[in-house]
Amino acid sequence: ASIRLDAPKEIFESSDTNFANPDRGFYIQRVARFPERQSWVNIDANDFRRARDSGMSVVRVYTILSDLRDRALPQTVLDTITHIFTAARTAGIKVIPRFAYNFGDAPDAPLAVVLQHIDQIGAVLRANADVISFIEAGFIGYWGEWHSSTNVLIGPGQLTNDATRAILERELEQFPTSRLLAVRTPWQKRQLLGNAALTSDEAFSGTARARVGAHNDCFLASATDWGTYSSNDPRVIAEEKAFLRADNQYLPQGGETCNDSTDAQPYIGCTNALDDLARMRYSVLNEAYHPGVNARWRQDGCMPEVQRRLGYRLRLISAARTSTVRSGKRFRLQWSIQNDGFAAAYNARPIFFVLRNQATGTEARVALPHDVRRWLPGAPITLDDVISVPENLSAGAYAMFLHFPDAEPSLAARPDYALRLANANIWESATGYHRLSGSVQVR
Repeated sequence: ASIRLDAPKEIFESSDTNFANPDRGFYIQRVARFPERQSWVNIDANDFRRARDSGMSVVRVYTILSDLRDRALPQTVLDTITHIFTAARTAGIKVIPRFAYNFGDAPDAPLAVVLQHIDQIGAVLRANADVISFIEAGFIGYWGEWHSSTNVLIGPGQLTNDATRAILERELEQFPTSRLLAVRTPWQKRQLLGNAALTSDEAFSGTARARVGAHNDCFLASATDWGTYSSNDPRVIAEEKAFLRADNQYLPQGGETCNDSTDAQPYIGCTNALDDLARMRYSVLNEAYHPGVNARWRQDGCMPEVQRRLGYRLRLISAARTSTVRSGKRFRLQWSIQNDGFAAAYNARPIFFVLRNQATGTEARVALPHDVRRWLPGAPITLDDVISVPENLSAGAYAMFLHFPDAEPSLAARPDYALRLANANIWESATGYHRLSGSVQVR
């Protein structure tokens, strides 16, 4: 910290543009059905690319295994699931997978079959973790939504039981440890994993509680979001929302709206919607449901804000730095950033300070010791980095950049998977870098 910040302080211009950013925002939904007598829906890279071009980075894919409730998954099904991930990777988006045995009023599968399928699917998910945002727990009941199970995988009612616990435990064991899961209600998570919300110390530790977030598939549908909250008692609803607010500091909250009729009218207006989106820290929502709710948000004028603020929305405020440095010596960068979104990022992501020789284009990259997942919405965050410049760096003027690439080696060099800051005139689309003004002289 004794190294002088002698270059002029840079103040960054913010941007109100809505753009695609990994793991956040509105998502499209697609359904792959596996009654083998039917063809599955045409999910391909062109379909996903259209979503990306419209400003979305996520697709939720339901995989419906309705003809496979009594046997192992054939290789053709596993190959098709792999194809979906390959299409997503080609298009530059990520997937929220959910697996189910029906798309409504129909049977699910016996516990032994579910566990066998999780083992098979787990291998595919582990091989494609790079293009997964998070995984909805699925498998149980109608729509894989953890109610109405014909095989008593949950129940009585929506209470969890030993079968529910066995399914979640097998998913945590078989699904990629680098990716989080999401269950349907806060009280189901609490029944399975304890009442206390996740703490900062336990966050991202790999424990079961640290790996299970939430999805609410009837957001704003009624006072209880049609059963998302366990009671009509306002005190219980407030307590469960407080749990989600605390728990979701470090976990994804996804879902969709599902109703615009009389019981939803007090809740779907912009004032309440924005309050609940921020309070429960929503990262993703279905762009198609509910059409009436989306129309209300457009009519009332908050849709652009919802689009911008779902998940994280990080912007640089200012940066101060050293003006010159000798090769092999230390450079100081002090920068401030703010999260204007509803939530923090929930997947790990490295941060690099990049120096690019303005004469030769040669680059040097230095990792910075920060965790974007801990950059919560609210007050500005000031970071003070003392950076050791590589010893072999040749003398000259160097442009400076910040880079937030994907953590997976398969995607790290792809700008469409890099985190983009909400600032004007600093994004370098060819690399996914953010350029700081001026240059530093290396001597």
